[in-house]
Amino acid sequence: MKVQTVVNKVAVIDLGSNTIRMLIMKIYRDRSFKMIDEIKEMVRLSEGMGDKKILQKEPMERTLHVLMLFKAIIEAHEVDEVMAIATAAVRNATNKDEFLKRIKVELDMNFDVIAGEKEAYYGYLGVINTIDIENCVIVDIGGGSTEISLVLDKRFKESISLPYGSIILTEQFLGKEQVTQEKIQTLENFMIKVLSGIKWLKSAVGLPIIGLGGTIRTLAKVNKNKVAFPLNSLHNYQLDHKEVSRVYKEITSKDLDGRIKLPGVNKERADIIIGGLVPIKVIMEYLNSNNLVISGNGVREGIFYEYYLKQIKCNNMRLDDVLEHSVTNILKNYNLNLQHCYHVRKLALEIFDQTQSIHKFDEGYRKLLSTSSLLHDIGNYIDYYNHHQHGFYLTLNSKINGMDNKEKLLCAYLVGFHRDADFKEDWKKYNMLIKKEDYDNIKKLSIFLKIAEKLDRSEYASVKNIECDITKKVVIIKVITDNNPILEIEAALKYKKDFLKAFKKDLIILK
Repeated sequence: MKVQTVVNKVAVIDLGSNTIRMLIMKIYRDRSFKMIDEIKEMVRLSEGMGDKKILQKEPMERTLHVLMLFKAIIEAHEVDEVMAIATAAVRNATNKDEFLKRIKVELDMNFDVIAGEKEAYYGYLGVINTIDIENCVIVDIGGGSTEISLVLDKRFKESISLPYGSIILTEQFLGKEQVTQEKIQTLENFMIKVLSGIKWLKSAVGLPIIGLGGTIRTLAKVNKNKVAFPLNSLHNYQLDHKEVSRVYKEITSKDLDGRIKLPGVNKERADIIIGGLVPIKVIMEYLNSNNLVISGNGVREGIFYEYYLKQIKCNNMRLDDVLEHSVTNILKNYNLNLQHCYHVRKLALEIFDQTQSIHKFDEGYRKLLSTSSLLHDIGNYIDYYNHHQHGFYLTLNSKINGMDNKEKLLCAYLVGFHRDADFKEDWKKYNMLIKKEDYDNIKKLSIFLKIAEKLDRSEYASVKNIECDITKKVVIIKVITDNNPILEIEAALKYKKDFLKAFKKDLIILK
């Protein structure tokens, strides 16, 4: 197995008003990358700052202690470069210079205090390079501020940083325990007034909202628990306005003890969760948006992507194809035969495109076939035997950017179906996401992947292309090759009966 060469290890630290987060990434010589550690600790740095904006002694001590632990992790991983930023709590503090000096003297760490607009930009980079979306509003609710950005044609168009986050709004409007409906209504009215002063928001009416931050992820976790969502991933998890309203009403109707006991709510966040939820609820209604998309990636990932994309000379800071880049990165992480993977995809898509008149699958299914063709051998990383079963699990649990949860699940089934061996993973376990029709269509689609893989049986791309001829009763696949393709043809013809059953036509493969 090829061993990848590490070019460098980088750490990104985001010192927020509520939480400190750090990720550590390896970047390899082949331009792939991999997260090797992630940690977050809630420190409530902005707690008690008040109107005078003074960082208090106890929150500063908590923060310094956590940073000491982060430094130990950085040293253990032998990190080459650290990028550390501080956001609202520090930038708004009148005693920030004193605090930053302590961090430097006691820990020898340097933090870049970034403006709110820069924070919004980093959130945009974290989203636009991991979610395939053209137009949206990005909302990042932190402890001390809320950033709102407008994205049109994938470009960062407008942004604003509001000095109101979950901690600030809780302290100013709600209190932490007895949160009355009157207090909540007062806060909602305040947020409406704030939004009405942002002129460019009027051009964002109806757009989907991408939500960042722990508060919005908590909203999604509560909803996932309520509906018994079958997958673990939060990235690209989607809720409509009705679902958001239902969770919002449930959380705001409970006292602190009730919120702590609610599945999905972190007990450390329960006292400030309402203050963080009011802005997203009001923004959705103000923009008449019916779609909230959760992003698991935000400022930290945005900082990493800025660094990484500069390394690979991508000047516009946006990946050309989020899905393609993500899948290629996975293939490299798992040391797969890239030539074989891409050639199987080429052959599978040629079959798909040239037989569209009989299968009638749309572009969405083509996307699924394209992605699963690349990933079909991912299970070999664990073991050849039952690698289709391993592949199902790995695909389902990999972070495939550019796909929603349903698409990823269907890709996992395609990977599972790509071999002769029986694959029995009951689709009913996932009937919240897929229907019997989806499952049946994927079984049909998998035949193209099976044939394509067998036509590259030697893994040397000896079958260069294929040409399909469709008659009333037969589909003839002609393979274009300079070699004798008897091995490939015999292997592919194993699916002759499956093809006939699925498409009501006989299958002939010849040179």
